[in-house]
Amino acid sequence: MLPVSLGLAAAVLSGCMGEAAEPVVEVVQPEAPAFHFASGTLELGDFDPATLGDDLFDPCTEISAEEYAAAGMTGVEPEPVIAESSNGLAEGCKLDKREVWATRSVLAARTDLADVQDADGYVVEHPDSVVPELYTHTVPSVNPYQCVAQVDTVRGGLAVAVSVSGLKKDEIDVCEDAKVELEDLFNAVQDGER
Repeated sequence: MLPVSLGLAAAVLSGCMGEAAEPVVEVVQPEAPAFHFASGTLELGDFDPATLGDDLFDPCTEISAEEYAAAGMTGVEPEPVIAESSNGLAEGCKLDKREVWATRSVLAARTDLADVQDADGYVVEHPDSVVPELYTHTVPSVNPYQCVAQVDTVRGGLAVAVSVSGLKKDEIDVCEDAKVELEDLFNAVQDGER
């Protein structure tokens, strides 16, 4: 009886061994580019201005003073005139001036890239940047010395606006300054760097 039991066991085992296990391949989705603030992650991406409602990101309260300081931004204060002058399409905070000739603000906008591109008189550029999908926009006929660097997020546009004045204003690349400011904020809050 022993030979039969061993034969039966061998047959069962060989049947199990005959089936090769499928290799398990785990597909890791890349993390969406985002600002990683202490208040939460703000993913870059599309948003619908018509359905955004009250979910507009608030840069004055959802970015900490420490996060601003890490990006070289100080003196952050809400600036109600931004909402008033934009008819509610933007909110923002003013920042201390780095130079006497430059005014800086951090904005949240209810306008996305498509809105800006469709607006009369706006000039939109897509400079190389560490912030994916960053774009700049100006309205030269209104103020050739102001530029906004913006990136669309799932909670509205996040932007830095820079406006310059003074004798050397023609020598300053205001869009480059705005872009660098937004890049500094992005770099300051990446995982592992806070």
